[in-house]
Amino acid sequence: MSKILIVYYSLTGNTQFIAEALRDTIEADILELKPIKELKADSGTRFMWGGYQSTMKKKPKLMDFDINPFEYDLIILGTPVWAWNISPPMRSFLSKFDLTGKKVALWMCHAGDGVKAMERYREALKNANIVGSISFQQPLKKESDEHKEKAIAWIKGVDQ
Repeated sequence: MSKILIVYYSLTGNTQFIAEALRDTIEADILELKPIKELKADSGTRFMWGGYQSTMKKKPKLMDFDINPFEYDLIILGTPVWAWNISPPMRSFLSKFDLTGKKVALWMCHAGDGVKAMERYREALKNANIVGSISFQQPLKKESDEHKEKAIAWIKGVDQ
């Protein structure tokens, strides 16, 4: 059986919702990325400051964790979309761990169009073996059960 790791960052809970649906479906360890200095989810400035960080490709320092991604056969990566990019905490993770040749699956949560962000996500992992990708539009605000079922169907179809 493959050893699977789910890695995600979530500020408002959407990406966490999908991460938990995936974890409840497959046998996997889970790692939530936590920046040392986190934006406030309910702050009006989060859009401006978060968008700036994302556009400028900032890599915030993350809280330490004991999981080694290289010990896993499949890494499932989840991020919210910020200003048509992956979130800065996910960028920090990807800059710390070179996933060249690793089997990865990608998902993202967004409020608008996720096409450009998915292109950038895939580009950031161009040397990895991407075995699947999917996006979810505001899973906590729109048809949560449908998004959960979509996530479950997707992960069951990913080459594990």
